[in-house]
Amino acid sequence: MEAKALYRWMCRIRFFEELVLEKFPSGVFVGTTHTYLGQEANAVGVIAHLQAGDIVFSNHRGHGHFLAYGGDPRALFAELMGKRSGICGGRGGSQHLHWRTFYSNGVQGGIVPIASGMALAEKIKQSGAIAVAFLGDGTLGEGVIYEAFNIASKWRIPVLYVLENNRIAQTTPIELTLAGSIPDRFRAFGIACEELDSSDVVEIYEVAGRWVKEVRESQSPRALILHTYRFGPHSKGDDTRPAEEIARIKAAFDPLKIHAPRLSPKEREEIEAEERERIRQAFEVALKDEYPTPEGGEVSLTLGPSPGRRGEVDSPLPLAEGLGVREQSSTVLQSLNRALHQALAADERVYLLGQDLLDPYGGAFKVTQGCSTKFPNRVLPTPISEAALVGVAAGMALRGLLPVAEIMFGDFLTLIADQVINHIAKFRWMYNEAVKVPLVIRTPVGGGRGYGPTHSQSLEKLYLGVPGLHVVAVTHFGEPDRLLLQALFHDEQPLIFIEHKSLYPLRVYEETDQEFERETNWTSLGYPVYTLRLRNAPEPSLTLIAYSYTAELARQALLQLAYQEEIFCELVVPTQLNPFAGEEFLDSVRRTGRALVIEEGTLTLGWGAEVLARLAEQAFPRPLRLCRLAAAEHPIPASPLLERATLPNVEAILQKAKNLV
Repeated sequence: MEAKALYRWMCRIRFFEELVLEKFPSGVFVGTTHTYLGQEANAVGVIAHLQAGDIVFSNHRGHGHFLAYGGDPRALFAELMGKRSGICGGRGGSQHLHWRTFYSNGVQGGIVPIASGMALAEKIKQSGAIAVAFLGDGTLGEGVIYEAFNIASKWRIPVLYVLENNRIAQTTPIELTLAGSIPDRFRAFGIACEELDSSDVVEIYEVAGRWVKEVRESQSPRALILHTYRFGPHSKGDDTRPAEEIARIKAAFDPLKIHAPRLSPKEREEIEAEERERIRQAFEVALKDEYPTPEGGEVSLTLGPSPGRRGEVDSPLPLAEGLGVREQSSTVLQSLNRALHQALAADERVYLLGQDLLDPYGGAFKVTQGCSTKFPNRVLPTPISEAALVGVAAGMALRGLLPVAEIMFGDFLTLIADQVINHIAKFRWMYNEAVKVPLVIRTPVGGGRGYGPTHSQSLEKLYLGVPGLHVVAVTHFGEPDRLLLQALFHDEQPLIFIEHKSLYPLRVYEETDQEFERETNWTSLGYPVYTLRLRNAPEPSLTLIAYSYTAELARQALLQLAYQEEIFCELVVPTQLNPFAGEEFLDSVRRTGRALVIEEGTLTLGWGAEVLARLAEQAFPRPLRLCRLAAAEHPIPASPLLERATLPNVEAILQKAKNLV
């Protein structure tokens, strides 16, 4: 790139950021901002080498990266103002940008596995594209980046990690928080890297060009460490550095001043005048743009049902085309295993990621058994890096693949919380519906096996109510294979797929069952809600509401209540837990006037509380009698006797039901 072009791009970033800081006190911009003043040479020197289709994933200090990528200053101003014409329609603000293949997020660290997963997807698709992930020195304290480095190196993912070390994280100098050597952090994972302590855009341009080429040709990760200085505060006004230190930095390390002698005074004046006017006009136009409003359909403040990739679903689904004929009379485990085999056979975009998935082991609970033998290139065994494996899978989903990530125990859902809540669940809405993350996260949950406090929990309630995230629970009263295929092929939102360990050996319900009749209704997302009644029984006087394995306990209690107490119930079994879907509960409780909700998680602030709250908000012709049953409010013990006393059981259901009736 010629000297004038390099100067022009740096001026564009400089003048944009200066205007942002100048105008922020007036209240025209919302939230916060993290300017790129002093680091312009980094973005320009690196991004100038990227090709169409290459991915850039930036962070909270991303304006310079976005503008160097070719982004429109007017759209960026409008986004900072919260305007409808902004990059993300005003939804993202300064830190959350998406345009073409440019992405940014304000939570550091978590972007690294996602960017790596996006690069992996491009390698799988053989597109030739690479990814560049911009990190700050403060990000080096985040554990998930090291999980990602390990996976990227082992799997030879074509990603360039550009670490901009501006020597201070917010207000704390790096030497107070960072141990060891920065390059050694990459080299420990076998990732080649180079350090450059320069603010000269030509020098950065030449070095970055080598590393971008190296990543593209080797199809494996590399790192470029750019030691740099920021002239402004971390955000709007939190700079604790002495004024004389900032003045010294500006005098010695200003990339525009370093590059200026390569141009004539006339060339510099023309470029500066043109870019100042470009930025001024962009600001003035954005200032006149309209704000989005909730009315008139301009902005949806909630995420409604996502359209299916093969058509919107509101009725019972056949197996997806090409997935074969469903076998009858199988266990839940066999049904789920069959679904994975069928999905892998039907669509080459399907990939499985997780720990110990390879045959002959086939996963901790054997749900993936046989998959790696038949599809060796699409079952990817990961290290014990739950956050990174989910982040990598999310990146793959963002780039058009259909990954299924297995978390070995549901207890470890805690380890992926940042990835799910601050990244994956937000992307679609935050980026103004411009992306989809069709990711399925499978996990076995629940007690009953004596595994003790950290391997027996049902923690799904931690994710209920997270906007943009779906939570679905398997039941043996339906067809587990169809449920998993529905989640994988027809749901475009990220999804946690709950499989209770005690369900795996149970037989799947068949329509020929002589004891129960089953009615099936469907949510707007295409997930079934089952209602079971004893055949030829009198009208029910109690509604039992339960999901996952507690529905089996409720079934056993239903039989005893009928045959021993002549108390007749109907059992409502949902599969979709989030978003909440409760019409079938309402219909049943209108008939019975009583409801007992059973769940295996702890009682306080659980799913059952939401069910009863929804019931209490409805108008009923008579007063309702409502009750909940859940696990005791303490960790789950390993001792079988103590575990049984901790978790819901049939006897407890019977007692609660008799008290209600």
